[in-house]
Amino acid sequence: MSIPCGTVVDAQTMYDFNPNFGLLSSFEPASNTLSAQAVQDKGTVCRWMNQTSRITIDIAISSPGPTAFAAAKDAAKAGSAVSGIGDAAYFSVSGGVGTLQAFSGKFWVSAASPAFASSADAATLVKSAVASTN
Repeated sequence: MSIPCGTVVDAQTMYDFNPNFGLLSSFEPASNTLSAQAVQDKGTVCRWMNQTSRITIDIAISSPGPTAFAAAKDAAKAGSAVSGIGDAAYFSVSGGVGTLQAFSGKFWVSAASPAFASSADAATLVKSAVASTN
């Protein structure tokens, strides 16, 4: 599965979020991250970087199969439930990085960044990513 990063979150949506974030042409996700899991599941991973602070936003979309999908959803439930995004969504913060995970149909969408202090910070970007799976 390959969804162009410019479709996952279009330039206008990212500009509205923060005009200082630019899409990187490629990146290698750190091991043991949700983006690394998406790569393993042959999904799409995208990274935007703030051109001033160098803070990144990683968004990953995958369709890992029923067993892995259920396990991911169960693990995400440790966070706070978020309504209005996909079939189910959960937000958590760990080590200063906010992560919003959404489950929509067979797709698992995650967004992780130090820029996300609350689910509201990531909601627009994740909604865009979920819409890109349709």
